[in-house]
Amino acid sequence: MPMVWGLSKSAANYRPATKPELRCADCKFMFPRLAIGGCRYVRGVIHAGDFCDEFVPRPGQRPPAGS
Repeated sequence: MPMVWGLSKSAANYRPATKPELRCADCKFMFPRLAIGGCRYVRGVIHAGDFCDEFVPRPGQRPPAGS
């Protein structure tokens, strides 16, 4: 588990989401859940429609298929 704000976007492999269920807006680490927000682990401005390797679905959501 990374440190709080310990990862750069490149280290987290931050990129546009390839599937709707793999969006930062649906990750438990994004705050607030708006179009633009922050992340507990990845530094910088986070866009709701993007994704990274630290993605974890919010409680109560189904995990993405194949994970």
